[in-house]
Amino acid sequence: MEFILDLVGFINGVLSSFILNLPEGMRVEGLRYLIGAGGTFLLIWVILGSVLAGRRIRKPLPKKMRHKQIQREILSSTITIFVFIFAYSVTSYALEAIFNGPVFKIYDDVATYGWAYLVFSVALWTFGLDTYFYWTHRFMHHPKFYKFFHLTHHKSHNPTPFTAYSFAPPEAVLVYLFVPIFFTIVPMHDVAFVSAMLIQIIRNGIAHCGYELFPRGWVQHPIFGIFTTVTHHDLHHEKSNGNYAFYFTFWDRVMGTEHADYAERFDKATEKPLSLKSIPAR
Repeated sequence: MEFILDLVGFINGVLSSFILNLPEGMRVEGLRYLIGAGGTFLLIWVILGSVLAGRRIRKPLPKKMRHKQIQREILSSTITIFVFIFAYSVTSYALEAIFNGPVFKIYDDVATYGWAYLVFSVALWTFGLDTYFYWTHRFMHHPKFYKFFHLTHHKSHNPTPFTAYSFAPPEAVLVYLFVPIFFTIVPMHDVAFVSAMLIQIIRNGIAHCGYELFPRGWVQHPIFGIFTTVTHHDLHHEKSNGNYAFYFTFWDRVMGTEHADYAERFDKATEKPLSLKSIPAR
């Protein structure tokens, strides 16, 4: 009986936390998605569509199919945002209950660690997220787990910027879990967290935009080549395997999961010069 009462109390606490966090969470996460996905779509597909037409990696979907796909992506992305907020409510409430107080190492005074550490924490977040993303991404591609976790995202075989958060709820939870893991280990300033999250969603929107934005020769460059390009992730959606990394090519190269024709496909995507006379793909 005591267990049931504790469980009911925990559920009530989580729901109260969720209701309390919902307005601010929707405002912050909604705005972030609007900037990263909507902003990328507006800039690359609409404003610069004619300039970048020659950089289209694959032929775009027919207009009706594309509009239907975007509607589905926005709907599933909205659900993802709700899942993020709920997952935050569950983890923050549970951890505070277990440890009798706040556990997340978020601080608001820059002087606590200084500006150098603030910048370092963003870099650490980026490297940590890339490693977490690679291995969880590979896990979700395992045949036993693919349909449950990752199929929704790969329904966008030819992605758009709105694919960025087009997840099934289980994938959204798995994606979110990096946040409490990182925050219980690494102190991070509010500004650093907002910066890292903005970088993440903008990079996510770009990775799914379908236009190669990186300059010719990037992949072969000894330094710049460690950063993934749009072609890198577009190949992942096209072939539904390989190229699992997000920010860097390191893990794919070390683990032998980078597509053999990646450099060739990148060169093909960047062989045409930018042109104002090109026909927009709208």
